[in-house]
Amino acid sequence: MELEAGQRDQPNGSSTDIGIQLSQEFWIAGQGGLREDAATSRLGAARADYDFLAATTTARVRAAFLSVLVAEQAVNTAERVVDTNEQLETYARKRLDAGAGTRIESNAARLGLQRARAFAAAARDTATQARLELKDLLAIDPTRRLAIKGDLSFALLDMPARDRLLTRAVERRTDLQAAASRVIAARKELSLANREIIPNLTVFGFYREEAGGRDKGGSDITGGGVGFELPLLDRYEGERQIATADLAQAQLDQDNLQREVRLQVLSAISAYDAGRERADALSDAVLEAAESSLELTRRSFAAGKVGATAITSAQNNLFDVRRDYLDALGALVTAGTDLERATGGLLVMDSRGASQ
Repeated sequence: MELEAGQRDQPNGSSTDIGIQLSQEFWIAGQGGLREDAATSRLGAARADYDFLAATTTARVRAAFLSVLVAEQAVNTAERVVDTNEQLETYARKRLDAGAGTRIESNAARLGLQRARAFAAAARDTATQARLELKDLLAIDPTRRLAIKGDLSFALLDMPARDRLLTRAVERRTDLQAAASRVIAARKELSLANREIIPNLTVFGFYREEAGGRDKGGSDITGGGVGFELPLLDRYEGERQIATADLAQAQLDQDNLQREVRLQVLSAISAYDAGRERADALSDAVLEAAESSLELTRRSFAAGKVGATAITSAQNNLFDVRRDYLDALGALVTAGTDLERATGGLLVMDSRGASQ
């Protein structure tokens, strides 16, 4: 809407001219539909990005939760190792005091105990850090007490054949859907840029009173018209080039993401298979066997059958087995949650089992 007013000076006096004009621009050549389609595709891409972010956040929280369970398992095993080495160190000290043992044997037992205590301190810190990371992902007060319940009993994931899994992962990943929507939006925007050279129509109607209007001896004028821009100098070449480049970029991003998704899935499958095999090979039974070996060494030491070398060897074996056991659990958690992210939540591993 446009309003106008002006002062008219004439030999016989002055008067006021007033006018009002209403106009409306109409997009032609399907420009309105292209704009709406492009905006709809952009909105769909944003929603798909949000869905992928939600799925990724879920996987990250699950990984943090499982990491807490692994960290608590590390604390438990460290305390068991400390208990075993305390018994050994106590007995070695008593033998030394009684004159039946040697300083080398006592030092070996003492050294193993101190190493076990250092491992326990590190395990407790790792557990604290894991809980803080989980609280951070949950966006809760880090001082809040958080009860964690769960068992480290991972069931084997029932994965389909590799090609089938790749196909389903590509279909499920909402970030790929977002990339496809952005390609559609870019195509619509390119079509719109090509049509912008066709001028839109502006339809208008107006009413004017000149020299005070008809009642005061002037004139009342009512009319209408159609207007449009003539793109003689601006041929929208820049807009078309920008839209073409945006489309090429969107298509390249889509192709790269599809390749990246397939790479992530294949990498996660390999890491999960290796993590599963490591976890199966280094189970609780292996750790218990290493603890039993140290206890048998202690008994042999009490019977005078072995010396400091055997003590140190059994201690080192227990430390190594414990480290490998916890590393295997951590690798399995990482591989399982990476597989969840790579497949868009198609495969999920938790502490109670697995779901698909």
